[in-house]
Amino acid sequence: MSTHARLCRILFSCALILHPLSAIAQDSVSKPSKTIAALEKLQQEFVQHLEKEVQMQDKYQELESKLKKTENELQRINTQGMQQQMAALQSAMQSMQMNANLQVLATRGTGGNNSGDSTNTNNASNNAIRDFAQMQLMQNRFLQNLDNAMRANQLQQLDANAQAVVRSRIQTMEETVKLQQAWMQWQSESLQFYSRYWPHSDPEKRFTANELDAALGVLDKRHEKDVAAKLAAVNLLANSEKLPEALALVNELIELQTQLQGIAMMEKAKILALQDKDKESKQAMQAAIKLDKENPYLRWTRAEIAAIQDQDSIAETELKFLTTKKQFEVVARRSLALVHSARSKKSPGEGKRAIKEATLAMELETIPDWYSHYVMATAFAAGRDLDSAKESIEKAEALADDAQRERCEKLKAAWEQAK
Repeated sequence: MSTHARLCRILFSCALILHPLSAIAQDSVSKPSKTIAALEKLQQEFVQHLEKEVQMQDKYQELESKLKKTENELQRINTQGMQQQMAALQSAMQSMQMNANLQVLATRGTGGNNSGDSTNTNNASNNAIRDFAQMQLMQNRFLQNLDNAMRANQLQQLDANAQAVVRSRIQTMEETVKLQQAWMQWQSESLQFYSRYWPHSDPEKRFTANELDAALGVLDKRHEKDVAAKLAAVNLLANSEKLPEALALVNELIELQTQLQGIAMMEKAKILALQDKDKESKQAMQAAIKLDKENPYLRWTRAEIAAIQDQDSIAETELKFLTTKKQFEVVARRSLALVHSARSKKSPGEGKRAIKEATLAMELETIPDWYSHYVMATAFAAGRDLDSAKESIEKAEALADDAQRERCEKLKAAWEQAK
């Protein structure tokens, strides 16, 4: 049995019901996929995201020039009180490390997720949220101080020309604060692209061959700097059994030392495991865990690796952890249902667990699709409730396209063979 088939057998399938990719018809015509539309939209949004960075860089250069100009003009104002007030505002701005933060914007090349240090995406995202909230409080207080300075008696006592200089200086400071707010928001958005790509990278191994090819076709058009899209492509290539291509791409990403480094390392570990290179896989996995051990995306891939290596208890542990994460709960419970289904031949009690997890996953979905009913049917069959299983598979077939219906037919054939 191929390593890909073993992966399907344990974690995202059951040995009697799902088959390696090569067993699925490749000439079936799929309906227009929501995944394709989502991937295309994400790629467009990433390009727009990069354009925002360029605009902010231009704005920074403009503000830096204004600040230098007003600094020189401010020196000619002889009113000590006004100079002291402006000096206090300048000190407050520096205390927020605004110049240092914006200098990064001025000196970095456009790159989105493709630049910055290799801080893991989970911690980086959490830190970004915390830092953004703290900075917002400081910035809001600073903006209030700027507003007070605009109304200060010292300002009203200056002549018209001096007032114009001070007002220009204060206005430029205000624009600088707002630019930093926009920059921090941009950085936060950069970290969100991978979580948005991930659901469309076939994490559950449910895509047909046509769907995999179509998704990869879209991602082939990705922007060179779109690291999240490249990682999504790595997963799709692995699921397509194009392991050398997947490994080459993930190695390229690892060399970039991006904020998604931990995820990239764990993806490499998975590919090496699929190639039966267990020693190298373990080394890559340990490196990934060292970077970002609590990252849920790493935990998901760790579950995949455990499945590949027939360590189903580890896979179950990781999936149970992921049921506590809102974004992962549905897919984790479906996968747990399949894990329990795979065990049901040896331990009949596992069938009840499979039904429980599949039911919970179904209840969490607003509109269950064909695959949700497919997993439900698998669980019912594992629990020896063939009437309910047949009812669920009929619902799956009603929502499926040609290739997906073929998988449903294979499931029903497996039931007949098991009688």
